[in-house]
Amino acid sequence: MALRLFTLLLPAMVLLGGAFAALMPVATLPSAHQNTVAALPYLLALITGFLGCSFRRSRILFIAINLAAAYFLIQTYLQTSLARPDAYVLFTAISLLLPLNIALIAIYGERGVFTLPGLLRIGVVSLGYALLYILLQAQQLPYLLPELPASMLEMVAEDTYLSEAAAIVFLLALIPVMASLILRKTHTDAGLLASLVAALVMILWFDRPLISSLFVSAALISLAISVVQNSYNMAFIDELTGIPARRALRNKLATLGRQYSIAMMDIDHFKKFNDTYGHDIGDQVLRMVAAKINQVRGGGKAYRYGGEEFTVVFPGKTEQQALAYLEEVREIIANYPMAIRSEQRPDDHKEGKRLRDNHRGTEVVSVTISIGVAEKQESHEDADAVIKSADQALYQAKEAGRNCSVTSQQEPETRKRPRSAAGAPKDFARQG
Repeated sequence: MALRLFTLLLPAMVLLGGAFAALMPVATLPSAHQNTVAALPYLLALITGFLGCSFRRSRILFIAINLAAAYFLIQTYLQTSLARPDAYVLFTAISLLLPLNIALIAIYGERGVFTLPGLLRIGVVSLGYALLYILLQAQQLPYLLPELPASMLEMVAEDTYLSEAAAIVFLLALIPVMASLILRKTHTDAGLLASLVAALVMILWFDRPLISSLFVSAALISLAISVVQNSYNMAFIDELTGIPARRALRNKLATLGRQYSIAMMDIDHFKKFNDTYGHDIGDQVLRMVAAKINQVRGGGKAYRYGGEEFTVVFPGKTEQQALAYLEEVREIIANYPMAIRSEQRPDDHKEGKRLRDNHRGTEVVSVTISIGVAEKQESHEDADAVIKSADQALYQAKEAGRNCSVTSQQEPETRKRPRSAAGAPKDFARQG
């Protein structure tokens, strides 16, 4: 899970690091260039909001509105000394509204944009900023300064602009944002965390030239990237197994050189398995097999071809070179004791592993796969022809008794298959 979270957060980390590194250089830019930097967040907010609407990512739109509204008030009314009562009250209010709205957006589920829940949430995100704007126009903010509690007047540290109240709100906002990231594991939630960090840095060192422009821009770019990444996953990643899908395979085939090998894999007796245990258990089998195939060595890249079929592409490898790595995967899958999940299955991962290793307290089955592999030859017109040859070899592997690997240039040869716990070779070995 840690690797997955790191992968999600990497673009945001790079962008925020770049914004921090750019603080000093942008302060020395000519005035015209600084104005361009200051205008950039508005354009980015429009682009990000449009992407959120187009791809039905309502939370992306909400956070873009949150950042853009705060940035508008900062650029319009806070390019002055915070010693002014109205400026300080506005700054303090923004320092509370930004993290509060981000926390609420982290809790929201995707309920659409132009729906009643979506429109209500847009209103919730915008309400605080609209009220501040109205009070500014009515010149009422200075009168609120004496009403502010001490926690909104005391800073958490010298040379910073983060009040004690704002620090508490940021800390509380971090809880739902991190919980959403850990539970959902989406690029959108990584963008939400980036927005919260950007807002915190901006408030902490608010007196730095163009700090709001740089960090709001970094957060918005992170959100826009998250839309692209989410869309890529929907188009190219198989939702059930988490490995690249057939569309990604087609893109890969278009980039292959003159020498490569393609393996076609099929789960043995999968229909019988579904009929015996049900489709939910069948999905577990697909996820387990995909996870093992995805660990193939030798430069192979795994894809879900469809149903219970998988494909592995080996660029620059002959079928004999690829065969050793395929055999390794086949044996790993055949020797893996797969526990059938049940309502009584323990929630604790370590306890579940102990029961699985001991073959007690749960039912364990062995799953096998058959493999056909073919390499690119002059007789093949394109990659589809290679896949067809690999499919023919896969059929021969099925005819040869399953749980074996066959190459397109060899006579079918049944390889030694692992035995079940009872000692008899089976395609499905039920245990416990």
